[in-house]
Amino acid sequence: MTPFINTTEQNTDQTTPDEVLYHILEQEQLCIEQVISLLKVEQKAIIERDIKTIDHLLDKKLPLLSKLEQLDKQRQNFFEKQTGLPYNNSAFSLFIEQDSSTTIRDTWFDVKAQLPECKKQNDVNGRLIAVKKNNTEQILQILLGRPVNTASPTYSHLGQTNLQKRNALYASV
Repeated sequence: MTPFINTTEQNTDQTTPDEVLYHILEQEQLCIEQVISLLKVEQKAIIERDIKTIDHLLDKKLPLLSKLEQLDKQRQNFFEKQTGLPYNNSAFSLFIEQDSSTTIRDTWFDVKAQLPECKKQNDVNGRLIAVKKNNTEQILQILLGRPVNTASPTYSHLGQTNLQKRNALYASV
């Protein structure tokens, strides 16, 4: 392979392609580790309904996600410049397995292994947020005396639904 100049740092030093690729992958790995760590803290904050912490974590998480996107593009561009082929994950993995050092291969496999964990943690947090939002909406509907979407209403001995009884109670207050 011919020497590749790291265009992201604009220095005059010649850098080998392996060094450039390792730097990109190492940065991806570090960013993913940080995102996973933030997602775990975020999970606790969601459970505790700690809005301040959630906002603070979002301020930390967004730049990391932006950097991950940038690094992903750098990795894709690197592959395309080195091979002349369009990027896809399978071709890149094959490229790594055939033409890279053990350090680069290990780092790439670590990145690939961390991504599902990151996605899983993000999905868990998303489900927690949905549950908390649903609970909050139900409480608000009860406080406002509006119907709460329930699968099957129950009836009183007079044939009234719980909703009709509740509305009558609120009307009398």
